[in-house]
Amino acid sequence: MSELVLSVKDAWVSSELKHDRQLFRAQYSPDGRYVAAVGLDRLVHVWDLSGETPAHRSFEAHGTWVSSLAFHPSEALLFTADYHGTIHCWEYEAGASAKPRWTVTKADANNVRALLVTPDGLHLVSGGDDAILKVWSTKDGKEITRMEGHEECVFSLAVSPDGIHLVSGDLLGSIRQWSVADSWKPVRELDAKLLHTRKDNFLADVGGVRSLAFDAEGRWLAAGGMKEAKSNAFCPGTPTVLVFDWATGGLKRELGIKGKSDGPFNALQFLENGTLAGHTEILHSPSELAFWNIEQPESIHSMVNHSAYDLSLHPDGLQLLAAGYDPGGSQGNGAQKRFSEKYVPNGTALRTFSLFAKPANQAKAIDSRGQR
Repeated sequence: MSELVLSVKDAWVSSELKHDRQLFRAQYSPDGRYVAAVGLDRLVHVWDLSGETPAHRSFEAHGTWVSSLAFHPSEALLFTADYHGTIHCWEYEAGASAKPRWTVTKADANNVRALLVTPDGLHLVSGGDDAILKVWSTKDGKEITRMEGHEECVFSLAVSPDGIHLVSGDLLGSIRQWSVADSWKPVRELDAKLLHTRKDNFLADVGGVRSLAFDAEGRWLAAGGMKEAKSNAFCPGTPTVLVFDWATGGLKRELGIKGKSDGPFNALQFLENGTLAGHTEILHSPSELAFWNIEQPESIHSMVNHSAYDLSLHPDGLQLLAAGYDPGGSQGNGAQKRFSEKYVPNGTALRTFSLFAKPANQAKAIDSRGQR
């Protein structure tokens, strides 16, 4: 068995999970055996990848769109949150009829936009529309503390590789740093205001820090979004990633792409060799998955894909899952009413990008360690 070598320029789509409704978020479980995904149909979907054909089941308890999810790092627990501020804890290896292990009904005044579990598995952090971060016990869902400081809704969360600090990004381009090790106290604010736009003729703020990611060594913090929004209708802008020096908090570099995408970088993921991956969106046409060497402002490679809202790296470090939407083809205001007989809603394509050269004989199976 020969070792596969990480090479983003040789990346290819090696598998795909399809669903007939749009799913926003999808993540690998810590052992790589499962994929969980959530979105518009209010269900929590889990695929078991251990067999020749992925085995699918779904859990039901949410009353509205499900906006975010997070796996426990060491226990078979999955946390999901929705647009009504409800969080559920699931034992995801249970049967489809299983009920939540525990529930928080008012984790946010409205939408819980981001969830994160600390590396020690003890704490679940939520952030959303009310701009207040809350920390919950993963054991029973009891609130431990809350952190105030953001002035607008929180889109993104990340924890430093050493587990000592939490960062949160909001609509106005503020990144707040909190000390996990010292009672969740505020530490400092990083300036990502380039990712926020509010012109005189805008009816609302546009943009924000839509994604955050640390590199494995904790040297760099990447913040994704878009700059220079042109309107607050369909909100087109310039997809942008800001890379900060974590030690100093200073901006190291601004990253961009050459493609035609005009929406924010909704998802970022550092790979094991320090390469940064990011996915953006565009209205009604293909988007792209981009890769950077952060020493260079332009991407070193990109791949066409439908707009995606989440990225997850497999534990083997060689497979990247992108949660993208699959356009149904019925576009435009009122399309569902005017063409009810043939209207097809947007679906989902959960695509796995293998980050190595495609084997000469694709019939040879790729095992869970990324070997053939």
